[in-house]
Amino acid sequence: MRRVLGRVLLLGALAGVALALRRYLEREEGGEEVAEITFDDGSARVLAAGSAEGRELSEVARKLVELGL
Repeated sequence: MRRVLGRVLLLGALAGVALALRRYLEREEGGEEVAEITFDDGSARVLAAGSAEGRELSEVARKLVELGL
């Protein structure tokens, strides 16, 4: 019984690694990067990384990181 359980756990771990690797590779191939801004009232706005607003937000975030905020 212990041997079977160990094999099932090993197969589950291998399947998890394979799924994580697949999702990572799919993201690298052509997944679009987006930024989501959530406001205090609970509303949200999603910006594509290639849009003018997305590039502007990226610059602001980069400056904040440089300042250590």
